[in-house]
Amino acid sequence: MISIWKSILEWYRNNRKTLRLSLLVSLAITIFSYEVANSLHPIAGEYATQKQINDFKKFLGLQLGHMPDSILYINVCYDKELVPYEEQGMPVGNTVITDRKKLLTLLTEAKKADNYRYIFMDVCFEEGFETESDSALFHTITSMNRIVIPEHKGVPLADKILYTKTANADYSVTWKQPTFAHYQFLHDDSIPSVALRMYADRSHRKGNVITPHWGGLWYTDNGRLCQNGATLFMKVRVNGSLLDTEGQELERNYIYLGADLLDLNEVVPIKEQIKDKIVVIGDFKSDVHTTYAGPQPGSSMCINAYLMLMEGNHFVNWLNIFMMFIIYTMVGTFYLRGASFQTLFANPWMGLVMSFFSTATLFFIIAIIAFWHDVAFNMWVPTTIYSLIDTYIQKRNLFKNKKKNEKARTTPAV
Repeated sequence: MISIWKSILEWYRNNRKTLRLSLLVSLAITIFSYEVANSLHPIAGEYATQKQINDFKKFLGLQLGHMPDSILYINVCYDKELVPYEEQGMPVGNTVITDRKKLLTLLTEAKKADNYRYIFMDVCFEEGFETESDSALFHTITSMNRIVIPEHKGVPLADKILYTKTANADYSVTWKQPTFAHYQFLHDDSIPSVALRMYADRSHRKGNVITPHWGGLWYTDNGRLCQNGATLFMKVRVNGSLLDTEGQELERNYIYLGADLLDLNEVVPIKEQIKDKIVVIGDFKSDVHTTYAGPQPGSSMCINAYLMLMEGNHFVNWLNIFMMFIIYTMVGTFYLRGASFQTLFANPWMGLVMSFFSTATLFFIIAIIAFWHDVAFNMWVPTTIYSLIDTYIQKRNLFKNKKKNEKARTTPAV
């Protein structure tokens, strides 16, 4: 035992400068990974890793997504009405919108019962579309408790009173990542998302709940360090008229507003169907987005983000941070010493095999293990930094060897 400690101390004396530098690099990676995760934009490789893990789980026959009894999805895709449309004050024809009279009927019954947990009505009441039900509908919405409607940047609403019940429902993509993978809870450090608004209301807390510090350098929730952005796992998925990734139609896990809820009100009263439910109202046919789990409505992404907040998954997991910090330090020390995976084994065949191994491979394996357990791991940051370090070390060694050879050639023999 004493000899082991002597060996460790001897190694530390010989490599303490390298170790200290590696610790600084590990700290930089940890901080930068946190900052990148808080971004509005998706992280490189985020969608691809999710898709691969999802497909592999599907191949193994594992259950992917479910609809808990506490959530009631109501589809309004076939509940439409025709309204006149104008451009710059001139009538240009008619357009189709969600039937607001049916929405008014539903909300009137829900307000009277007041036995629902929460209502997320994913219907945008955009300016320029008017119906006879608007005044009564808008006043009903603003007079209800535990309800939120979406707001999109640059899209004015039909009535200013609606803004008291709105939250942002936008998400961002990039040219390299055009599909949905990343959700931000607080936009521009002041605008709450739908998920954050629901989380605050359900937690009986006022304000945005997630608090930015130093211009968004870090975020806290009730004093605890948390993330403002997250790789979203679609644990709750809408199935039915949507097709899965293999083109097969799935058994629907939602009901239709008119056919299933309003028309059967006398058989099964609305108040009974919404009792103790989180009611999600939206168009699950037209308002769909590409996700790793296949096409999903925008409301489903907001609900999954809300569930993530309620489960506390946005809080920083210090155990995971500590474990990754140790791994970063080990990998950093390995590279800073000028080592490579090929030199780990004396056997030439093993050296050949390990020559195909890299930091990208190592962190991809970690990402797979993490994603398998529904934990997001950003492999882009450490892979990029360690690849740059490895390139620098290799180039430096080549330069030193070149200078040494030149010196040997110019030095006269004694």
